[in-house]
Amino acid sequence: MSSELERKEKKFLVKFMIHVAMFLAVLGLSVVMNETNDLSIISTGFLAMSPVVPIIFLLRLVIGHYRSLDEYIQSVMGESLLWAVGVVGCAAMSYGLLAEMVEVPSFSPAFMLPAIAVIFGIAQSIQLKGDGHEE
Repeated sequence: MSSELERKEKKFLVKFMIHVAMFLAVLGLSVVMNETNDLSIISTGFLAMSPVVPIIFLLRLVIGHYRSLDEYIQSVMGESLLWAVGVVGCAAMSYGLLAEMVEVPSFSPAFMLPAIAVIFGIAQSIQLKGDGHEE
């Protein structure tokens, strides 16, 4: 990997980590404020939604980085994302259908984005490892 590419990747990772840290800080602050203050329903709603703002900026960062990558890596990432969304979507639909007929514990949809991220990483790793054996 060229030094320019390495520098670009490091810069992206630093920005990525800053966005994740901002998300965690806003999430923690919103939880503490909600638990220590008697807020109106509207204020509580805004407080509950506030951690989404850093995630929107994180999404913009990731999309910009994706657009800067070559076609091969874009293809791998695109297929990995399809696998991740498909697996999580099928699991969520299956769980929902099961919940209609059987008593199951409730599950927060907030865990869907982290699940997509984990499965995306696994799918991408499998794809890249498989492509390495073909060459």
